[in-house]
Amino acid sequence: MNLNSYRKQIGLIYLIPFILYLLDPFGKGFLFGYILILSLILNTKKLILFFDRDFVFVSFFSISYALFYAVELKSGVQFIFIYALFPGFFYLLGKYLMVDGIRPRQIVVLLFSIGFIFSLSSLISVLINLREGGFAQLNRDIPIFWNGKATKATLMAAYLTFNMTIPIIFLIRKPKTPILLQLIGGVIFIASLLSVFRLGSRTQLVICILSIVLSLFFVIPRQSFKTNVQLFFFILLLSALVLKFVPLNLDADYFSVLGSRLQESDNTGSAGGRTSLWMNAIENLFIHPFGWQGPNVRYAHNLWLDVARYAGLVPFFLLIVFTLRSLKNTVKAVRKAPKELLLNNTIIVFTLSCMLIFFVEPIMEGLFFLFTVYCLFQGIINAYLKQPIAEIDLQK
Repeated sequence: MNLNSYRKQIGLIYLIPFILYLLDPFGKGFLFGYILILSLILNTKKLILFFDRDFVFVSFFSISYALFYAVELKSGVQFIFIYALFPGFFYLLGKYLMVDGIRPRQIVVLLFSIGFIFSLSSLISVLINLREGGFAQLNRDIPIFWNGKATKATLMAAYLTFNMTIPIIFLIRKPKTPILLQLIGGVIFIASLLSVFRLGSRTQLVICILSIVLSLFFVIPRQSFKTNVQLFFFILLLSALVLKFVPLNLDADYFSVLGSRLQESDNTGSAGGRTSLWMNAIENLFIHPFGWQGPNVRYAHNLWLDVARYAGLVPFFLLIVFTLRSLKNTVKAVRKAPKELLLNNTIIVFTLSCMLIFFVEPIMEGLFFLFTVYCLFQGIINAYLKQPIAEIDLQK
């Protein structure tokens, strides 16, 4: 299946608003989300076929959360509908994107393409900032290029999450990723890595390192000795080039922000002070089962605990169920076609990268777009699970 064939099967009525939703121009991406939902609703006959238990759980969670939000509006009435509708419908959109005949390698390209488009507004903004002021800037907030609005570094960095996993495509030698895709991926990764240094994001650096380490543990036992020897020499050569041409010095300009944050030893062990917030939130779970809010209440910096803080135990429980089911589906997807190392590794790394962000940030109130993309990925994974094994063209 080529790109033109895929575009025709999906339809521009879905692709254009989906891309614009991911780009979020002028902070109005949610409007294109509405268009996507309307387009899906108008395709009711096909939409009903995508309904399953995961859709029910994520929809029940999102609707219950939206009802609690409606009691105390913080960001406008439109967020009642955004919270209630977007997670479930983006899950269905993920299933819709999995057209008949799509191959494992094409699924990998689809996942990374979504991740890249999702990152594009943030990536361009940080690169423009780098061009104008370099690395040695004290202010971590970056103006978004659409309207110049200063955006916190944590938010800007979160959009780069999937780009930071790109090195995994170089670790799997068979089937080998086409050279052109490797070059494109390499350029995107280097640009994203420079952006992470400018933003001083320790979380994104951890995601990058963990994705590489986990990928090595995953692929080495599953590859031949000859392939692993090639991989070893590739890593050795790459490491030598980095050590020769990249100064690993915390006082270097490109380490201006990240280097200072890495040297902050007082809160690194507590995840930037988050562990105390987590413990406090866990205590409040039992004291305030319907949520706890107030002028002195802080974010728990954890998706599940912040949901409990804002909306209580019912949405918290439903989100836990959806999370556990999504992890179970990820494991099942990886076991479906064991020889598809690139796809299986990508599914694992994307899921765990999202989980890492979910554990340390207030997602629903700060990075809601990332949660909808996660729901989309889960739709793709579940559609892949239902694809007959005979349709999977192994190693192609």
